[in-house]
Amino acid sequence: MELIRHVNGLVADFAAEYGEVDLVGRRVDCEPDAYDTLVETFEAFGVVGGAGCRVRDADGRILLARYEGADGWVDPGDSRHPGESYRECAERAVQETTGIEACVDDIAQLHLLYMDDWTDRDPVPNPYVSFEATPVGGELQAGEGVTDLRWADSTPENVLYEELTELSLTE
Repeated sequence: MELIRHVNGLVADFAAEYGEVDLVGRRVDCEPDAYDTLVETFEAFGVVGGAGCRVRDADGRILLARYEGADGWVDPGDSRHPGESYRECAERAVQETTGIEACVDDIAQLHLLYMDDWTDRDPVPNPYVSFEATPVGGELQAGEGVTDLRWADSTPENVLYEELTELSLTE
């Protein structure tokens, strides 16, 4: 499948650019419609996945967002648009989500989310790249679909994925 070759190439490209890459893989249950949309979007536009940033301020705090319908906090991010690199996606997503302009410094993690519906189809990869970034401007303001924002100096109890609990934050 072309999508799998694309994701394998993505992993190789990030490893070549950044050296060691923290690769996180997990299965995500989804409805057949979501599965189909992922595959169709890739086939039509060559776009898959998304990106976001772990924006860390001078005091070591990390910027977290809470989205409508979500059960916890997460680093701000979004799906890629056609023609957009993962880095461009991450910087745009932080600006649109939080009002903060961020500059990507490094890669934090590459998440391979294997979308798995209840049919007997093989799961398909949906990559999400999380970058380390520094704020360079803007003012904190929740964007569309965001219910809350915070500069966290400790890990909140309810985060959307466990790797966020591993962040070193100031106490």
